[in-house]
Amino acid sequence: MPISGEKIKGLRLQAMMSQNKLARMADLDRTTVSNAERGMEISEITVHKLAHALSDALGKQISVEDIVESSERRRR
Repeated sequence: MPISGEKIKGLRLQAMMSQNKLARMADLDRTTVSNAERGMEISEITVHKLAHALSDALGKQISVEDIVESSERRRR
């Protein structure tokens, strides 16, 4: 699933979390978080896990759409 790595990293930093802490909260490996932040392809389940963990950390709803890269942005 094409994601916005910059958005994930920005939300993680806003929550003042390390990649390791986000990975633990999302039940993922730290390298998966790193790959996501670099914009590499990740599974839909991983995107949902990241959105849920970031929502919990920030105390506000973060949807999958908030971190999925739109097709319009990819064409640029």
